[in-house]
Amino acid sequence: MDIQTLQQRKKEIESIIERKREQLMIPQQESTDELSLYDQHPADTASDLYEREKDAGLLEMLEFELEKLNDAINRYNSGCYGICENCGRPIEEGRLKRMVNTTLCAQCAVKRGDKFTRPYEEDILSAGSMADKGETIQVAGYEMYEE
Repeated sequence: MDIQTLQQRKKEIESIIERKREQLMIPQQESTDELSLYDQHPADTASDLYEREKDAGLLEMLEFELEKLNDAINRYNSGCYGICENCGRPIEEGRLKRMVNTTLCAQCAVKRGDKFTRPYEEDILSAGSMADKGETIQVAGYEMYEE
């Protein structure tokens, strides 16, 4: 991915962000076609509110995407864009297209992996042991439980 593609994508996201911000600046009462919210069913008002909150969430996601693009452009300008920070090899082109701000190649990302460990309580409790299963019967080689 080259700098022109990154900057073009940045401009696209900035224009989308600007439009979303303008939409969210309009008060909810003015954004509906109704003269008054007083006679509206609460579900209609709730639907409008849901859409506004969804737009606010999308705006937040776009701002995060813009932040990632700015990081990628800064790395490009410093000469380290597209180079794995762990092993120093080039990052795969497909990976850079999907994740413009990645700093790891696919192999190093897999090696680093997810360090999440399951809570200790899950070793002790299981949903199966908490349910009353009744008598066990065999159906087509599988255990089934009568209730």
